[in-house]
Amino acid sequence: MYRSNFNAIRQKFVMTKTSLMRILSTGIPTWSLFLSLGCTQQWDPDTQFQNQIQTLKLEGERFKQVRGQEAAQNLNTLKSELLLGVIRRMTVRDLDLLMGYKYVLLAQASQQGELWERRQYFWQDIVEGKWGKGSLEYEMCEKESVLMTVSVNSKEVIGIEY
Repeated sequence: MYRSNFNAIRQKFVMTKTSLMRILSTGIPTWSLFLSLGCTQQWDPDTQFQNQIQTLKLEGERFKQVRGQEAAQNLNTLKSELLLGVIRRMTVRDLDLLMGYKYVLLAQASQQGELWERRQYFWQDIVEGKWGKGSLEYEMCEKESVLMTVSVNSKEVIGIEY
């Protein structure tokens, strides 16, 4: 019984080996023909270098375009989050965390133990605080544009002007 299994496996292996030999015997001349026809042009390092430079330029332009789209999307997303996020009765701490600590203080008064402020938030200051001055988002944002003016007391947001 074991002998017959061994012979069956051996026959299968021998058939596979002969089939492989047939494939290789017909495939080698075909590959030789393709390789001989493909190698008729001589290698030119200058042409290869120019092709590589052109490819790198195209990849760089594609990256800049994608990065510009991402930056514009980041700006739009941030602006919508801020405009929807600042609401009346929001705590001053939450406002500072959302908008950042850089703002222009338009007015300040102390009344009945509470500090009242009127703050003006510039779009470029918010973008700078989020991504930095060297970012593409900062380069693309509108400079000297007031995003909103907020009135706060010691505890919460009292009023918002867009």
